[in-house]
Amino acid sequence: MKNTILTGLTALLSYSITVAQAIHSPITFYYPSSGSYSKNFQDAFSLLSNVAASANFQNFQVGVYGEKKFMLAETSQYSAVISAPVYSGSFSLETDYFGFSDYAESQIGLGYALPASPQIDVGVKFNYYQVRIPAYHNASAVNFELGALLHINEQLHAGVSVYNPMNSPLGKNTGERIASVYKTGIGYEWSSSFFTQLEILKEKNKDADVHLAIQYKPLEQFFGRAGIYTESSVTYFGLGYLYHRLRMDICISLHQQLGLSPGLLLFYQFTRRSGK
Repeated sequence: MKNTILTGLTALLSYSITVAQAIHSPITFYYPSSGSYSKNFQDAFSLLSNVAASANFQNFQVGVYGEKKFMLAETSQYSAVISAPVYSGSFSLETDYFGFSDYAESQIGLGYALPASPQIDVGVKFNYYQVRIPAYHNASAVNFELGALLHINEQLHAGVSVYNPMNSPLGKNTGERIASVYKTGIGYEWSSSFFTQLEILKEKNKDADVHLAIQYKPLEQFFGRAGIYTESSVTYFGLGYLYHRLRMDICISLHQQLGLSPGLLLFYQFTRRSGK
């Protein structure tokens, strides 16, 4: 089973690079990226969905996430995020990695978000994206993403974002480009412990994907999250426990054809800054 999945994925990647010569999808993380369309459920990982999510953070945050995609070490992926508040907003740093020694994708991005008004947050992030295939070639590109969030009232929030709007070419003379990804979504905080969101994602040359998610925090120390991506055929579920300022989530994603992907998230928030 492992060899079958790995062979299929390798063939798919090789086809997209050597035959299609077209659009290269960015690294995607399902479980940690919800919560952008809220205030009480945002954390530094929310910038994976919308870079404007960190605009009102008042403390330094750092998190790491790892996932054994489809139960294979060769398709594991990792993400690390840092958010640092300043007087007028927050800076963020994101690093992502997918793959193994014979095929790897990576990205590092530096972002900044700030409140443009009491109701509107905006953000921008610049990324360096690289694909490495030792037996074939290395290719890289610089791109950027933009995001905005609208806080309609204390409970209802909406937003839009775009990743790589210029459809940047990946390397020189490869004929390949990094996909542009557009997102819009809305979230509703039913209470300080329960949140729901709906997000629509559109990647170039692909059908639109709908992301439905819920988050529930029955106690300050316990946290639950679940969601589904309709077009990607991915569902996920996770539970988190907060010990002082350290949170640990254990999660699992399910792809209808390729199977299970267990993951682990560690997240730490430092002492709240005074005076911001």
